[in-house]
Amino acid sequence: GSAVLVSNTTWAALPPIQQGAATTVYCGTAAELEGLGGMYFNNCCRCLPSQQAQGDATATALWELSERLIQERIGSQAK
Repeated sequence: GSAVLVSNTTWAALPPIQQGAATTVYCGTAAELEGLGGMYFNNCCRCLPSQQAQGDATATALWELSERLIQERIGSQAK
């Protein structure tokens, strides 16, 4: 399996848990967002994703990586 190593320096650069979760909690609970989807939020504000995040090549690479990781995790049940 894949392992992620995080140094003490990396931990120091991360926001507190509440701040890190704020956008996810906002998007999941805000009445004004009910029924909406397909939008990108950062720091509880709707914004455009980076150009790289909007590219077809990036989307394809992410999809293929996701399929591979799922296949590694659950085996033949993935397909």
